[in-house]
Amino acid sequence: MMKRNTKSLSLGGRKSVTPQMISALSKPMKAIGMLTLLAVIGNIVKLHYKVSSNLDSLSKKTNHDNFTLPSSSTEDSSSNAPTTQEGASGTNNKAVNAVIHVGPYKTGSSAIQHYSKVLHLELASDKYEMPWKHLKQNVNPWDNQVEFATCFLPERSGERSIFPCGEDLLEAGLSIAQQNNNSLLVSAETFAATETTGVAELKTYLGQAWSNVTIVATYRRYYEWVVSVHCENNKIKRSLAGHKLWQAIQKNETERLYPSIQDTLATIPVRGASAAVVARYKEFFPNVVVMNYHDKRKSLSERFYCDAIPHAPNTCKKAQEMMKNEGEEKVNGSYDAVYEELTYAAHRSGMINVHSKEYCEAVTIAIKAHQEKTLKLSSDVFPRACPSGKILDDIWDISLRSEKDFIKHASNGLGYEDEVSLLSNSLNDDFDVYSKTRLCDVDVHTVLQSQVWRDFFAGKGECNMGYLQKYPDVANEFQSGLEHWVMHGKKEGREPYCKEWMDY
Repeated sequence: MMKRNTKSLSLGGRKSVTPQMISALSKPMKAIGMLTLLAVIGNIVKLHYKVSSNLDSLSKKTNHDNFTLPSSSTEDSSSNAPTTQEGASGTNNKAVNAVIHVGPYKTGSSAIQHYSKVLHLELASDKYEMPWKHLKQNVNPWDNQVEFATCFLPERSGERSIFPCGEDLLEAGLSIAQQNNNSLLVSAETFAATETTGVAELKTYLGQAWSNVTIVATYRRYYEWVVSVHCENNKIKRSLAGHKLWQAIQKNETERLYPSIQDTLATIPVRGASAAVVARYKEFFPNVVVMNYHDKRKSLSERFYCDAIPHAPNTCKKAQEMMKNEGEEKVNGSYDAVYEELTYAAHRSGMINVHSKEYCEAVTIAIKAHQEKTLKLSSDVFPRACPSGKILDDIWDISLRSEKDFIKHASNGLGYEDEVSLLSNSLNDDFDVYSKTRLCDVDVHTVLQSQVWRDFFAGKGECNMGYLQKYPDVANEFQSGLEHWVMHGKKEGREPYCKEWMDY
């Protein structure tokens, strides 16, 4: 359904509705008379003609250099105003709400998808359903929300080749409205990659069955988003860091454990950031809700289920209870692998010999303990190799323009007026910190050449020396008390000199 690059009916030399689309649309409409069907198809043809004639101008408006959010569509926005379940279904035989969460990528989407699965019973009680629930086979709901969204990507896109369009998911989505008269909820970051043609197709699809469409996006500052994308692309995650480090030590092939963030800054696409994504969707949908990732007065999940989704009181109540009692679970968060980088660099330089996975983990923890507990310093004070002034200026310019666009949106009667001062007061200071830390690589060579770390890796640290003095027999064979403790001492019942070693 809705595939491009196929033979299509011609209207004035322009491509419009494909035969496959007509076939797909006719399935749920068999009970409707032929004249009604032709009228519906005629309206869709008009929509596609309008979309096609405006594609050139739309692509110019979403150029990478233009981040100004366009004003809401000129069409009547009253169709997206909240209504009662009975009122909507009684007036036009359509279900009430379709909520499409478009991300973008690395703006807390994984957490929202996680809680959508956890809260599926509450969502059902609020008459919200997700298409993957209607498939007969067992599926991963995250993957299959992706396969719903890829139906609106170009047929030859890279992501669509990995996650093929699930036409059964599109049919399941329509059945939610046409058979059950329920609202639709779909969350997938893939929607953020949808071009203007795909957004128009999404509007056509949703217009078949739902009266009110809400597009939900999340605003995240560009410079912070770039760092998160870098961590995601290179799998820099806390849960994977130890395994990745041990693999790299065994191979001993690369100078650094992870690629430099400078490489990411040179290649990352600007159009995937929040402001550009919102701009594309506002061209076609009058109701685009933008949540603020940086407002910590509420968790992002609570904002989504209580503020962004219309008429979901049961889900909102349960989400609030979970956030109050358990806090928001961190799903797929990024990680600053400073201590793993230092372990890897020390091993490659010959300062230590990391010969087992167990010892590898212990060294990393010992480096962290020495920095944070013995020296009482944070990882942010390590020397860094930072981008040039020009690159930082470019990142700042994009971040500032995006911030202004969000403030304009937040001040437009959407209930976020108090966020304006909150954002403007923190942006400059926060960027200044990032420009000296997370937008930079740790300068491992400078760190290892410092006397304090030369002494540490030479076994002259307080914890190491204390252990060797406590057990002279160990000092005769091992320069590293930590190594002995990890490999032998713990099993032998020996006590470490520093209590931090008990964590290994």
